[in-house]
Order: sequence, then structure tokens, then C-alpha cells
Amino acid sequence: MGKVEMEKILRCAEVSGSACAFVARGKTLDEILQQAGKHATEVHKLQVTPELVEAVKKAVKEA
Repeated sequence: MGKVEMEKILRCAEVSGSACAFVARGKTLDEILQQAGKHATEVHKLQVTPELVEAVKKAVKEA
């Protein structure tokens, strides 16, 4: 039987502490990081920093 990949999920509110309803879903951490980076820069006008990336990585959960 092959390895089953669990979907990963990130809720913006868990990183930002805001009421943002954005949720990123993907099979890999890279997919989540790409979605989160785009969301952070376009919606919240944030610059993606190493600290932000680490905070996002810590907030990613298995769905």
C-alpha cells in the first residue's frame, strides 16, 4: 500500500491574531507557504520575512 499524504491546512487568523478568514490548503508545506506568502503580501501588505515564514510553519496543521 502506498503512502497516504495528509492534507495540510493553515488558518491566517492563527498566525496573524486577526479575524482573517483566509485558509490555505495543500499537500506540501511548500504549497502552503506559497499561498500564505501571496496572501500576506496582497491582502495584509506584509513583507515576507524569515520570522513570518517560521510563524507560518509552526501554524500549519494536518487536516
